Amino acid sequence: MKVLVIQQKMIGDVLTSTILCERIKKRLPNSEVHFLINTNTVPVVENNPYIDKIVYFKPAYRSSKLALLKFLFSIRKEKYNVVIDAYCKLESNLISLFSGAKTKISYSKYYSKSIYTHPINQAKKPRYNLGLAIEHRLQLIEALGLSSNYKTYPKLYVSEKENKEALNLLVSDGIDTTKKTIMVSIIGSSENKTYPLNYMAKIVDYIAEIGDCNLLFNYIPNQIEQAKEIYSFCKKSTQEKIYFNTLGKSLRSFIALMNQCDYIVGNDGGAINMAKALNKPSYIIFSPWIEKKIWATFEDGIYHKSIHLKDVKPDLFINKSEAYLKKNSINLYQYFKPEYIKDDLQQYLKKINTLNLDNYSLSQSVTQFKHTPISALVITYNEEKNIDDLIENLSFTDEIIIVDSFSTDKTIEKIKSHDNVKLITNKFQNFSNQRNFALEHASHDWVLFIDADERVTPNLKQEIIETVNSSSKEIIAYEMYRKFFFKRELIRFSGWQTDKVFRLYKKQAVTYKKDLLVHELLDIKGSTGIFKHKLLHYSFDSYEEYKSKMTQYAKLRAKELYIKKLRPNAYHFYFKPFYRFVNHFIIRLGFLDGKKGAIVSYLSAYYVKQRYVELKKMYRNEK
Repeated sequence: MKVLVIQQKMIGDVLTSTILCERIKKRLPNSEVHFLINTNTVPVVENNPYIDKIVYFKPAYRSSKLALLKFLFSIRKEKYNVVIDAYCKLESNLISLFSGAKTKISYSKYYSKSIYTHPINQAKKPRYNLGLAIEHRLQLIEALGLSSNYKTYPKLYVSEKENKEALNLLVSDGIDTTKKTIMVSIIGSSENKTYPLNYMAKIVDYIAEIGDCNLLFNYIPNQIEQAKEIYSFCKKSTQEKIYFNTLGKSLRSFIALMNQCDYIVGNDGGAINMAKALNKPSYIIFSPWIEKKIWATFEDGIYHKSIHLKDVKPDLFINKSEAYLKKNSINLYQYFKPEYIKDDLQQYLKKINTLNLDNYSLSQSVTQFKHTPISALVITYNEEKNIDDLIENLSFTDEIIIVDSFSTDKTIEKIKSHDNVKLITNKFQNFSNQRNFALEHASHDWVLFIDADERVTPNLKQEIIETVNSSSKEIIAYEMYRKFFFKRELIRFSGWQTDKVFRLYKKQAVTYKKDLLVHELLDIKGSTGIFKHKLLHYSFDSYEEYKSKMTQYAKLRAKELYIKKLRPNAYHFYFKPFYRFVNHFIIRLGFLDGKKGAIVSYLSAYYVKQRYVELKKMYRNEK
């Protein structure tokens, strides 16, 4: 599989999107992953082992339509199977469209929905302290059937040579490397992301007060006058700790220099994101218009902490739009006095200076926010072809319980290879009893009951999470419409277009009706709702498999009819199967599904007839 990941933006965005490349390569090692980025951000992906090829988006493509057209045709020649657009702007929309990829994944926006095969709705609230910038990107890979691995984080790869050169630079500038060395990100990437210079000088003074340390300023050559201004505002005692001219000569050398520091403090931006990718703790001062929940990544209050004007002056943000905040951010900064930051910053510095950072890993900072937990329940028998993908698909739930009916293939072996799954074996009597048995073992109130051949889409997953965390107390069970696939191809009609099933409910309010042996029904004590997004139902991969399953269901249904003492006659053997075929193929538009529609309609009719054939056998066996 050949994959193109697109991220045409700044350093922080590019670094964050590298997690997509890593996750794909780890889960699908035979895939070929290309990463399309702006040329000025290339240094942050150098040496990345999960990127097979960097595709350069050059400034010329924006200034020349002919150059852009040639570039688009070069993308098409690559014949990508999958395009993942993490940028989702006009340029990347155009690239995605021209790519010709069968699978195109991006965020759901009104102007681009028609371009992408998988438009993903972004989560509104984070489930983890990863920051929504990361969680949104992880949502994209779920469209490939890959779970969101919440231990994945952006990484920078520094060579031994680069590290040696950075260390030599520190020593040659007379820096005592036995002391704490702190990088201070004194200037943001733009004026509306830059803490006022006189205020920043106060922040530098606060850092210097904590103890003997080395202070390195992060700025680029065209910011030198602003950097000098901050330096001039600092106390004399602080200036003695600042190594003003210790700078990397390039972005790569800056990265290596940052790798020699202990932690970073300052304006939110690329430097902070690079520091985190180097496993360095951080304290961030956010611009008034930037949302913390998006970019306060891995914030655990210990290694990573941040502060926002909204934290100290929430009244300034009441009924204010993002557009307003962005336009007025420079004026709003004036309310963000250094005194509001001092105590929080110095407490952080004192704490971080006592920690052993040598053994620190960014994954330690990953925590899950308080939420309503979900139990995923599955019943299985000989599902070795489905089980691994199913478990990965359900990784967003808080527990996965699989009740197996003593499978004879590798199902149980595969289940045991997953540490996050609880396996229970139980003899199969009928579907209702088996489902009720599974319900008894769920630890949480909300239960998601999924069949082994069903898959939760990223948008449905998000709807489930949002529902259980904000659900009306009256609604205790939800139905889901299903998309039915035969031989991995979508069947749009043939009676399946209105198929829906109850899959999410509160376990205390439901039971499966015990008198039904197949097509089990829920006895629900309360109100119900219906989800907007659909569940995928990959029922059958072959005609033989489909027919075999229909025969199995027919036998179970025949037992139900036998208990009810129904006697089959010509009406059951001929009219009912004929009507089922006509209903599915003609009335329910199965003919629009072509040959597969005819097969599906025939097998549905076969099931109807076969249950009466099996019923007749039961009466015959009485004699």
